[in-house]
Amino acid sequence: MRCKVLMTETAIADLKKIALDILDVSKDAETALKFVAELRAEVARLADFPQAGAIPDDRNLVCQGYRFLVHKEYLIFYTFEAGSDTVHVKAAFNAKRDYKRVLRSIKT
Repeated sequence: MRCKVLMTETAIADLKKIALDILDVSKDAETALKFVAELRAEVARLADFPQAGAIPDDRNLVCQGYRFLVHKEYLIFYTFEAGSDTVHVKAAFNAKRDYKRVLRSIKT
């Protein structure tokens, strides 16, 4: 059975920001759109493999049920509710950012 994959407003805004950042650096809209499509493809895989992501090292994040995917230099954080077969994509950002701080600021 496939899971529902829902993206928070934060995650959607993150993908837009990633696209704009890549566009700013590359000056190529196609490159930016292609990369965001790759991130979306990673997210789509969660419908079939909701527990595919790694478990973070941070105990607080583990207690909140967070998992994450790595795609190139980017992290995609999500939670999985097994009872409702629902994945909630919470955030996507460059791995160089302090993920603990970013995740604390997320509005769910």
